[in-house]
Amino acid sequence: MTLAVAGALAGTLAVIGRTIRWLTTGGAIAAALIGTAIFAGASVGGASLLTLFFVSSSLLTRASHSLRPVPGNPSTAGRDASQVIANGLWAAVGAVLIGIPYPDGGWPLLTGALAAAQGDTWATEIGAFSTRPPRLLSTGREVQPGTSGGVTLLGTLGGLAGVSAMAGLSMLVGVAAATAFAALAGGLAGMTVDSLLGATIQGSYRCDSCDTWCERPRHTCGRLSRQVRGWSVINNDGVNFVATGVGGFISLACWSLL
Repeated sequence: MTLAVAGALAGTLAVIGRTIRWLTTGGAIAAALIGTAIFAGASVGGASLLTLFFVSSSLLTRASHSLRPVPGNPSTAGRDASQVIANGLWAAVGAVLIGIPYPDGGWPLLTGALAAAQGDTWATEIGAFSTRPPRLLSTGREVQPGTSGGVTLLGTLGGLAGVSAMAGLSMLVGVAAATAFAALAGGLAGMTVDSLLGATIQGSYRCDSCDTWCERPRHTCGRLSRQVRGWSVINNDGVNFVATGVGGFISLACWSLL
């Protein structure tokens, strides 16, 4: 796919995403740039994988919010630029490698990174419907729903389904079976690392006014929240960036051994 065609298609999808409020304006610009890189480097196959992640994750996010609304939840405004970059940059790097100079290794990096991003998102959004409270991955103690690093059986199964769907589609669009299996391993590893980092080093806060956990120093109610664990310099976007990188490079490592 030529760069011009890739840019036109990615730009169109970004505009649609902004129009239906799946993306903020900054998110749409970032999505157009990352989409252009993936479409140009990985052609129709890469475009299909990115579209699966973007559409399925956006629909699940809206569904979980509509059925279990959280007042002031920023997710209803759409993904911003930092969220798009955190979830898509490593996949874009893989797509560039497909074009030059490492075509074979680019696919495991791309598919593994997207599998990790999709697994984490599906786990979060599907896990929100669990009737049992999540448990912190690092300690096993029960925590409030939505707490970073909190896992449920339903969410874990949802994440496994998300990773499997990405690996399965990759084979349907012509990716080698060895690459798809490597992406499955990378996606599961990245999803697990995301939860582990969220449970340990990610900055976590509590709004005493609302008696609820949050990820930012200022809660969506407008009041300042107090930090209860983790490092303030590491937020959810940073964790996602590391986790998708882990997913991509574990996939690449597994592929090299197959």
